Amino acid sequence: MSERQYVRTPRRIDVKTNPAFDEEMKSLVAGGADEIAVDMTDTVYISSAGLRALLSATKALRKKGGIVRVLNVAPQVMEVFDITGYSGFLTIGED
Repeated sequence: MSERQYVRTPRRIDVKTNPAFDEEMKSLVAGGADEIAVDMTDTVYISSAGLRALLSATKALRKKGGIVRVLNVAPQVMEVFDITGYSGFLTIGED
């Protein structure tokens, strides 16, 4: 699987919605994806659980020479990335 795989995140990535998001990310990594584009167009909130899911997928893909691209990040979510230091190691951009 060498093409870009897309994940569209929900409005809120929290304790309720993160299990599905985390499972989707793990499934793509396990399925051999070498690039995952995480489209956060609709997301206005991300909890620590969501941050862990992004971190886990990013680390797993980097070990295999792949990449997780986080796209279309709202200002309030970018603030969380900045405060937590995630903006320093995530690949963030627009699609």
